Amino acid sequence: MRNATGIGAYLRERRLAAGLTPAHLAERAGLAEPVLDRVETGAITPSYPLLERLFDALEVPTWYRRHIVVLTLPNFFEAAYGPGPGVPTPDDLDDLDSLPDPACYQRMPTQDLVAANSAYERTFPGAAARSNMLEWMFLDSAAKRVIVEWAVEAHLLVDAFRMLSPLAPRERVEEIAERCRRSPDWDRMWTSEVRSADIPRGRLLVRDLATRRVRTMSMRVYSPELPERPWWLYRLVTIGRTRGAHAPM
Repeated sequence: MRNATGIGAYLRERRLAAGLTPAHLAERAGLAEPVLDRVETGAITPSYPLLERLFDALEVPTWYRRHIVVLTLPNFFEAAYGPGPGVPTPDDLDDLDSLPDPACYQRMPTQDLVAANSAYERTFPGAAARSNMLEWMFLDSAAKRVIVEWAVEAHLLVDAFRMLSPLAPRERVEEIAERCRRSPDWDRMWTSEVRSADIPRGRLLVRDLATRRVRTMSMRVYSPELPERPWWLYRLVTIGRTRGAHAPM
């Protein structure tokens, strides 16, 4: 479904979700309504400046915009570098395993775990086995014990899922939502949006279940390039680690 929808269908979906008519969105974006119609129907491929105007008018968080373009307009990047691998290569996995702190490859917007290093599996017990971060967050009892600010972080994950879900296969989106709906917290978070200012938080409080120690970790998200991969690299780096501890005397 991802390739069938494209950027025009995604913009139309967001417009309808925002309760805007084509005339209202066109006015907000400062363009003629026929131009918007041609974008939504796929008759024309919008330039990035035009996309930015539409993203602004639809209040799409900056955090998500590049990934939306990657998913809906792959030729923006594939024309220069060629298609990327569908699964991690041995070099990709070696790169992941070389990181000392928790790290994983994750597909958006479904938040499926593609691969995780050993530090990630220790920090988030059971997440790799579930293979989906939303399902782990809402269905695994360990999640609320590990994530100190669980309600905030869970809501952020749901918001990202809702914002980007038109770009994923509908069957997979419905499957994840149906499973997560077993949690009494799901529907409340699904029907309420997170303020855009809360999205790039960058800090995560994580509790070690063995020691009960809480670490403040910095969340870093990267989109592997050259060529583009269909997943993001998530890294969690411990804040306050002593620098230069292993430097030669």
